[in-house]
Amino acid sequence: MHEFSVSSEIVKNVLDATQKNKGGKVLSIQLEIGELTFLNVEQVTFWIIELFKGSVAEGAEVKIKTINARIHCKVCGYKGGIRSGQKNSLRHLALCSCPKCNSFQFKTERGQECVLRRIKAVK
Repeated sequence: MHEFSVSSEIVKNVLDATQKNKGGKVLSIQLEIGELTFLNVEQVTFWIIELFKGSVAEGAEVKIKTINARIHCKVCGYKGGIRSGQKNSLRHLALCSCPKCNSFQFKTERGQECVLRRIKAVK
């Protein structure tokens, strides 16, 4: 149900912003979701479309860009992504250590965000 609560908040923000800016029909929204949020993009899309029903955003296109994870290892200086040979459902397990030196001392630079980047609406 994590996807439902996140989707509900996104829908609330879209509808609030549209009303605040005296917008009319919402045509599309653009989201950026980091791979380390562990959100299922298909479920987020489904719930947003469902929650838009009966509102000015009904029928709006939902565009989602996945933001790849990027880490910085404090031991060896590695900057880059997590191991890419994993299946999506197990991908988070690959982040347990630096892919170069196996250190657990790293900083996550990106990949944890969930951003409503753009709302396209007509007045």
